[in-house]
Amino acid sequence: MNFTFKDTIWLLGVFVALGATWGMTSQRVTAMETDLDRMETAIQIFTKIETRIAVIETEVKNINQNLERMTNGK
Repeated sequence: MNFTFKDTIWLLGVFVALGATWGMTSQRVTAMETDLDRMETAIQIFTKIETRIAVIETEVKNINQNLERMTNGK
């Protein structure tokens, strides 16, 4: 089997294409990891907000009950 100049160029093209594909895939994986980190942070923030809202709702209910007691007591 003879390995010609055309074969060398074809093989070089395959390796360049593989390298480009690998680079693009690596960039996409890195971008996805960054997006996942941002989503995880957002979920943690939403959970904290939800907890704070629940506490505020409880406090508002308590305030309303106290106001009702004060108005009914007079």
